[in-house]
Amino acid sequence: MSFHLKILFSILFFFLLISYAVAAQSPVIAQVGEVEISDFELSLQMQRSMPMQVGFHGKVSSDRMAEIRQKNLDELIERAYRVNWARDHEIAVETARIEEAMKPFMRGYSSVDEMKSAVGDDVYASLRAWVYRGLLAQQAEQAYLQGRIDVSDRQVEAYYEENKERFFRPRQFQASHILIKVDPAANEQEREQLHARAQELAARARAGEDFYDLAYFNSDDKRRFVGGDLGTFHEGQTVKAFEDAVIKMQPGEISDPVRTRFGYHIIMLTAVEEARQMRFDEMEDKIRTDLEQKQRDALLETWANELREKYPLKKESVEAAR
Repeated sequence: MSFHLKILFSILFFFLLISYAVAAQSPVIAQVGEVEISDFELSLQMQRSMPMQVGFHGKVSSDRMAEIRQKNLDELIERAYRVNWARDHEIAVETARIEEAMKPFMRGYSSVDEMKSAVGDDVYASLRAWVYRGLLAQQAEQAYLQGRIDVSDRQVEAYYEENKERFFRPRQFQASHILIKVDPAANEQEREQLHARAQELAARARAGEDFYDLAYFNSDDKRRFVGGDLGTFHEGQTVKAFEDAVIKMQPGEISDPVRTRFGYHIIMLTAVEEARQMRFDEMEDKIRTDLEQKQRDALLETWANELREKYPLKKESVEAAR
């Protein structure tokens, strides 16, 4: 989350606490097993995700708000299932972890007592409970998965052999460029002037001027701040005219101006690595990680179904929250 979004969340959170400080008791909107979900918890959950949905001046339609509300309620319900499981298995969260997780909400307060004085004991307790349940659900997941995920070396090797075509890497390039942007609405005379400027820059680069400096002081692309460096890219990753030019070049070569929908590019090709089959030792770690993730997802889906069968959900409360 960016700095500005963190500020926005802090502002929204502050007003949320003030509103609930007036109405200390928040209605229960759903219950899973022995775990109740309050409207206050749902509001906290929504305010946490809202900065990711809108900017400072963004607006959310009523339909979109209803979707966000339901999505966050569903998340709280899934979390409540795990909290029930954690309680049944006598799992607890260390106080130090809770205190660490509470720090973002303590900004502006010198102590817990000062915060309680500002928002009220009930609001503070509800906030801490919301934080605690989130941590408890995480710990329950870790406990459930412990020792269940097991991917053998043989499985990894078999997956590589059966999916070799997926590990064929196309030709890769390293290049830098200078972009002379052309407005789509520009007339022919303006285009000719910009093309002449691009030709001049290409000639200066070929004459030995430092490409980094030429890009930094002349390019209309944000990559100018790194000398026009485009990093590594592969075939099929750039616009066709740009790629066609790069394919014909040799490392160290500087192109004539290349026209794309963005404008004129002066390209300096740095390196080429031909297409090749990736070796098993290069892909082993990624394959293992992917297979472990698949196991993890399957286990969590099975667990979620088991939890839904074991702990009853009061659907009347859910409907009332919509």
